[in-house]
Amino acid sequence: MGGIMASEAANLNLKVEARPKLGIIDCDVHPFPIDDAASIMRYLPKPWQERFLRKGSFLTNAGAPTRYTNPNGTVVRADARSPAGKIAGSDPHYLIADLIEGNGIDAALLNCLDSAKLCTTQAGPDESIVLAQAYNEHFVQEWLPLSRHLAYAMMVPSQDPLAAAAEIRRIGSHPQIAAVHLPLLSALMGNRYYWPIYEAAQEADLPLFVHVTGLENIAHGASAVTNGSFESYVERYSAVAVLGELSVNSLIWSGTFERFPKLRVIFAEFGFLWMLPLLMRLDRAWRGLRHEVPWVRRTPTETAMSHCFFTTQPIEEPNDPRDLERLIGMLGYDNLCFSSDYPHWDNDMPGATLQSLPEEARRKVFRDNALKALRRPAGIRA
Repeated sequence: MGGIMASEAANLNLKVEARPKLGIIDCDVHPFPIDDAASIMRYLPKPWQERFLRKGSFLTNAGAPTRYTNPNGTVVRADARSPAGKIAGSDPHYLIADLIEGNGIDAALLNCLDSAKLCTTQAGPDESIVLAQAYNEHFVQEWLPLSRHLAYAMMVPSQDPLAAAAEIRRIGSHPQIAAVHLPLLSALMGNRYYWPIYEAAQEADLPLFVHVTGLENIAHGASAVTNGSFESYVERYSAVAVLGELSVNSLIWSGTFERFPKLRVIFAEFGFLWMLPLLMRLDRAWRGLRHEVPWVRRTPTETAMSHCFFTTQPIEEPNDPRDLERLIGMLGYDNLCFSSDYPHWDNDMPGATLQSLPEEARRKVFRDNALKALRRPAGIRA
């Protein structure tokens, strides 16, 4: 921000000498398996390896129609490839040097979108269980030991809530796991279908990390955004914020946060300024219809601001940056967490993000709020 659009920031890859001042925590970084599918195959039992080799779909990532592929062919930045020419995000050493060391970042939360797609609709329920475990083992064993600045949002197979809860209890105590990545299905977030996952996440003091998977309104069983199909990538890209609104709406009215009072949810890559009109509408409805939902004891605004956090990327960008400051000020600075979305085409680097905010607000957005939202990664000091 501050006169520099997100796409320009990605191309310039602006750096910031801010570690001593802010201690930046990046809440949305997208890694790829080091050796693509081969990295995951190593952590699968032999019968499952054979199954996926025979099917071929796991190796080719078949399933998503090309109609919604980024018009430039990929969402990943070509200029962030490793020195060996590997796809951006697949070389942990280069990611550490380019993103973390190059931008003064104290912690980068890794979440792998390949596994999110496979654990929703591009694999069957039984397949999704073993794939979630394999992806988790790959990142825990081959990435996290490389740097204390790496944290991980562990994947869970949302097609089987009991198996997902078991996976949280299996590895959720790892000191560098800071969140539970929950890829959404067609059930709204307040649906009791998800309760076993919420219970396990609360027990482990891990927030739910909810991110766009790329399958919304595309694959049967994935979360829906509209009542029809999109016609282009840009149409879908512009509309996914609606899923964030639907999720907050469902969590509030279902009483999920009353049932799980310590549960926290981080909404990544949905934007955040839509919360202003949504909360105004919810509060008004609560005043008039609270007798229908007696379990919602506080105003929706109080509930949402106690449990929900939002990442900065993508930032809504009005023509006048001062309008953005006013809107964020109206929403408040306590629930917004910096995210780069590295290495995607529209990523926002720290040196070009929310430069004009007051120093105290920047400290909250770039560090303090993430410490409230995440379970603190082992390498991060208070």
